[in-house]
Amino acid sequence: MKKTSPFTYIGIRYLALFLFVLSVFSLSAQEIYQTDVYDKMVKSLQVGVAGESLSSPYITLNGEQAIGICFDVLEEGHQRYAYSIVHCDADWKPSSLIPMEYINGFQGLPIEEYAPGMGTTVSYTNYYLELPNADIQFKVSGNYAVRIYREDQPDETVLTACFYVVEEQELPIMANLTTNTLIDTNRSHQQINFSLNTSRFTINHPQTDLKIWVYQNNRRDNAVSGIMPSTIGGNRIEYANLRELIFEAGNEYRRFEFLSTSYNGMHIEELSFHNPYYHATLYADAPRSRSAYQYDQDQNGRYLINCRSCNYPDTEADYFVVHFALDIPPLLDGKIYILGDLFHNVLDEKSRINYNPKSNLFEKVLLLKQGHYNYQYLFVPNGEKKGTTALFEGNYALTENEYAIHIYYRPMGERYDRLIGVNQISGSF
Repeated sequence: MKKTSPFTYIGIRYLALFLFVLSVFSLSAQEIYQTDVYDKMVKSLQVGVAGESLSSPYITLNGEQAIGICFDVLEEGHQRYAYSIVHCDADWKPSSLIPMEYINGFQGLPIEEYAPGMGTTVSYTNYYLELPNADIQFKVSGNYAVRIYREDQPDETVLTACFYVVEEQELPIMANLTTNTLIDTNRSHQQINFSLNTSRFTINHPQTDLKIWVYQNNRRDNAVSGIMPSTIGGNRIEYANLRELIFEAGNEYRRFEFLSTSYNGMHIEELSFHNPYYHATLYADAPRSRSAYQYDQDQNGRYLINCRSCNYPDTEADYFVVHFALDIPPLLDGKIYILGDLFHNVLDEKSRINYNPKSNLFEKVLLLKQGHYNYQYLFVPNGEKKGTTALFEGNYALTENEYAIHIYYRPMGERYDRLIGVNQISGSF
């Protein structure tokens, strides 16, 4: 048998790399990456720090931690999936870097770790990917998106998973959260104030060299960017008492769990089996905007896969058909969405809940894997992209929320946004 020259192999690899680069540059300039699923057979996508439950997807450049990406495909047996990595600017649009500038390794590598569901009524295969790994290492900081696709259909994206690679902390971020805002005091809003200590990281032109992004509970619809410093002096850049950094306080997330086929879990009204699925019907939800605030230890929109007597929930937890209901009159001036990581905080038709005139309820039916879930109802007025919690959840200044402050650095002449600092704080008053 004729041997394949190693130079031929290298040539094929570089050809694949070249084709990938062409595909990146052919993307629309307006494309914005987000963690989301585009194939109805893919379920339970989670992105976080490998080995840590309910974690946010941040790792340090050249650090010890890795990003873990886990998802299921509802099929018997397995298909071959591959992945490519896209470096993004602060606004999640593809950066101008080519792959060899931001990773060591090749694009289009296969996902090698997978296992079938065991003893479940719904057949699925669980896939898992860690980054960096033996084949891929990151060379620069910033926002990253992983595009996963079937190996024989590289142009059809199955899912995208977004995460952050942060430079070693050279820019301390001191932050605080207050309910004494420019809008009201101890009522329905929260305000973030923060400052940067530049004693070890010189920033000559903070107004133009820095990009600031602030997120509440991993939401994109109400994320804040484009803010300017309130004061600059010595080794301190301050962002304080800025109206742009005032957020609706919202309410603690609603919760439910279904861990067993033999008993109802939290907020489950009824369990049943209609071949071939188990069904979990939630108690009908009502608006909380006129109720008194009640503290609840939620997970700020996250969910955790789990089941009773499971050793390995990723492959032993089953899928149930879950029935949501919101008891309110029909609305004509906007849309209602279910907010949380179960939809990756994306507001689209997958997360929208619609009115059923037969039951006089807003209803949604989802196929979800057993576990503990957080969710809220978000109202988006017609013609707007930013949602409000005021209508159905209420806004209470005492609500515990999680805020993430991202500091990107791009002085004149640089070609990408370096992520030089991140601080996550939680409000507990």
